[in-house]
Amino acid sequence: MHPETDKSANAAIEATIREHLAVLGHCGYGVSELRIFDPLPQVAYADSEDAAVRLSLAMDGRTCGIYIGVQSRPIHLFDCAPNRWVAARGGPDGNCARDSDIEYITAVFFDIDVVSPARLDGCPASEEELKDSLQAAELLSRQDGLAGNSTICCSGNGHYVLAPLIPVAIDSPQVAGQFRSFCRGLADGVAGQITGARIDPVYNLSRVMRVIGTWNNKGKPQGERPHRRARFVTPAPPFRSIALHYMILNADDSRAAVVQQEVPTALRCRLDRIEQCEFIQWCRRHPQAVSEPQWFALITNLAHLKDGAGLVHEISARDGVRYDYADTQRMIERILREGYKPVSCKTIMSPAMARPGRGMFRCSRIARCPARAPMYLAASHTVYTR
Repeated sequence: MHPETDKSANAAIEATIREHLAVLGHCGYGVSELRIFDPLPQVAYADSEDAAVRLSLAMDGRTCGIYIGVQSRPIHLFDCAPNRWVAARGGPDGNCARDSDIEYITAVFFDIDVVSPARLDGCPASEEELKDSLQAAELLSRQDGLAGNSTICCSGNGHYVLAPLIPVAIDSPQVAGQFRSFCRGLADGVAGQITGARIDPVYNLSRVMRVIGTWNNKGKPQGERPHRRARFVTPAPPFRSIALHYMILNADDSRAAVVQQEVPTALRCRLDRIEQCEFIQWCRRHPQAVSEPQWFALITNLAHLKDGAGLVHEISARDGVRYDYADTQRMIERILREGYKPVSCKTIMSPAMARPGRGMFRCSRIARCPARAPMYLAASHTVYTR
């Protein structure tokens, strides 16, 4: 390839990233949070467009994906990783943004995933499958508030609908509820008309999305299922929507409140104590050996604990091939909403849980440990022990 072609391609990639940053509109409302989840979780905060582009290009192609917070992050988080990549830490003393940190809504975002057996097995989407998610994105983008105010992007394995708006200040918990209710209402309005794809139901304020213009290297490529760069499918709207601004502020948050009540409150705990568990240690050291049932068991033991969801993402992300933020978050919410109890240590060590060809997990402390499931090592209440 000619050097001139390389320069032209690089210029196009940079231009796409800058277009994405412009749609998000973080400038003047805080900083941008960038995330990667493999080979190890890292975070960076960029205080300018140039810094965000530089940080993205530095990691492009070296990870399964580069992600950016849809909403701007408060300026005080900048000191956690000022214009540089650092190791990401979860928990109350972590350096990654949480919903409670978000001060402004600058964009509305919908993630539309391909649904197929091959995708469930971890393969990239085919072009035929992407037609289904594109059709769903086109349908959603024609809804009130999004029509004429949104852009469609291809994430590589699905599609996004992204709409910039005049920023809404998060000055009360009610506004956050109105935002979730507005997003759910739009998605629910078209869900019954969609086949071969699904709209991700997660609308938390600290949500991240793939940086448009960068590689999506998730999954094992094969034949007609290649890795792709995320790209814009339709032009970005020229203005930030004032209509969306008021539609969010006028949304009824009662439905969002009901949804929140369906998810039990996390248990108070000493989360650091769960690191003593040999199963947790094993999942960290051998992420590719963790079977789907073992992953489910891991989530049932962590999701109920305060700040346990962040630990689920941190451990899951060590498997750079199978990890997907949205899928993991959906599983966390499903386990909490449907009240799954923590899978016991005895069940975790059963042959049915092993991944073929990868061996079984064995705990050397099973006879001495007082906990009947990993979660209870961290939970405050002694009633949960054997």
